[in-house]
Amino acid sequence: MTRTAAASPTGKHQSPLVALLAKAAESISDIGPEFVHYSQKISDLSNRFSEGRFHLAVLGQFKRGKSTLLNALTGEPILPMGVVPLTAAPTFIQFGEVPKIRVLYQNGRPPDEFSGAGSGERCAYLADFVTEKGNPQNRLGIVEVHVDSPAPILSSGVVLIDTPGIGSTYRHNTLVTLNFLQQCDAALFLFSADPPITEVEVEFLRQVREKVPRLFFVLNKIDYLDDGEVKEVLSFYKRVLSEEGGWKEQFPVFCVSARNGLEAKAAADPGQWEASGMAQLESFLVEFLAREKFNALMEVISHRALGVIENVCMEAGIAMRALQLPKQELEEKIITFEQSLKQAAGDRRLIQDVLDGDKKRVLALVEEQARDLYREAEQFLKEIMDRGPVSRSAGQSTKTSIQKAWAEAIPDFFEQQREALNQRVKERLMECLEPHEQRLSQLVETLRQTAADLFSVPYKPLTKEESLEVKRRPYWVLSSWNTDPLPLLQSMDQRLEGLVRRNVENIRWSTLQNLNISFAGFARRTWERLDETVAVTKGAMQAAHARRQAHGGSVKPEVVRIGAHLAALEAMKADLALLRSGFAPAVASETPCGSQPEPGA
Repeated sequence: MTRTAAASPTGKHQSPLVALLAKAAESISDIGPEFVHYSQKISDLSNRFSEGRFHLAVLGQFKRGKSTLLNALTGEPILPMGVVPLTAAPTFIQFGEVPKIRVLYQNGRPPDEFSGAGSGERCAYLADFVTEKGNPQNRLGIVEVHVDSPAPILSSGVVLIDTPGIGSTYRHNTLVTLNFLQQCDAALFLFSADPPITEVEVEFLRQVREKVPRLFFVLNKIDYLDDGEVKEVLSFYKRVLSEEGGWKEQFPVFCVSARNGLEAKAAADPGQWEASGMAQLESFLVEFLAREKFNALMEVISHRALGVIENVCMEAGIAMRALQLPKQELEEKIITFEQSLKQAAGDRRLIQDVLDGDKKRVLALVEEQARDLYREAEQFLKEIMDRGPVSRSAGQSTKTSIQKAWAEAIPDFFEQQREALNQRVKERLMECLEPHEQRLSQLVETLRQTAADLFSVPYKPLTKEESLEVKRRPYWVLSSWNTDPLPLLQSMDQRLEGLVRRNVENIRWSTLQNLNISFAGFARRTWERLDETVAVTKGAMQAAHARRQAHGGSVKPEVVRIGAHLAALEAMKADLALLRSGFAPAVASETPCGSQPEPGA
């Protein structure tokens, strides 16, 4: 097998990894019906690789040309441009043979779909959902919008994500955007020379750097500058990012005119597209970022596939050895293994009891944290109330002014509190579940080693599972903080208590729901893993016993057949190891403005 990079999973050519996994799945299923489960695991891994996507968020302050840049990359003016700020919901622009828009709502409302023939129709439709003019303060409760486009740049697996511009919407949206970014693979940040970089942008970038693994910069609107001015602006930005933003290392900056690029796409003018700087940016996204993502995904999936094949080889070795044993000896070994299963069942009950106790303790922690948050929120809003009216000069009453001040402060305050609580609970949850994971792994390995020893088959422990690409698709957390004016007949203290109660309960309830789901999912996955081990290991013994009954004394053909499959799987293991060794993570290098990093550099 040659050490060449795998074709993009979404491209036209089948990658070597996909072909190898298909071959392995077929060979495993042919060993016998008791191995079909392993064959399905291999097929699932292949599908996961084929579905790979590189999620790239596009960031920028309002009016930096973010929507124009995205329109230029996709080749048509779908996103609303100009002086219309976006609302608090992201737009996912992904590949689709047929242009389509899908709008997803909160609270279980069915999605809306639109397939307008022209880009103008689709842009007008989008404006009703993703702009502050069409959907002020996100009153429609949009969670996210999906735009399918046949743009070539998307066919390689890149998904472009348009996010609300900083400085154009409500302050707490910045926090939501930051939390969203840590799920993405990379981000582009847009600057322009009108005006120069602002303090808001620098502060936002400091926070972005801690959240997103890869960040690249784009200097837009270079068509307004001559060559000398471009160099001057670029030098200024790099100095500011280094001195104020903490970027001490070298970092790529792409210089583009998104407006000229969009015009070039409309006119099908490759020369103008190249001159706009967009060609270099597009090539970088397709050939460098996407490849980096797919190679990393290939590494993890190859590792998982090797683990599955190792397991199959051991179980098939047990089946082959069982066929060769005298009938009475085989039956005795099956009885011995069943005694081990009884011991395992008792251990399982103990693990479940401890897990139930840990769950109660974590849920109690959430209740305690909610009570602390209630007191903190009450004090926070009380301090705002004690400061008195914020705009008496405008003729507003004290109550109205305080209510307005509360409405402005509540989203930012509770968004920070929600994220902080989620982090604390997540850490405690991991502390609780890790010991259970270790106990279960030990129980599974004990059963496997018992079976291997009984049949004198080489024992190989299961490979440690790597994270299978956690960021499968970024999700946007839409928090509806209650800031509505309360009945005028209520006192200010009553209004304050009502706002605190409803917003704290919002956080408490969602956290408890997530915890219940997490514990239930963990228990389901772990017990499934144990049940799979028992079913396959015991199944291999029982299947061998059944084959002996069916074939009488003539088991040699079965032994030869299973042996041939084992030899084929051993060869596939070598191929997978070779495929993994042929890929190294790509590292970005310094990129002069207007040039492109070499893929894999």
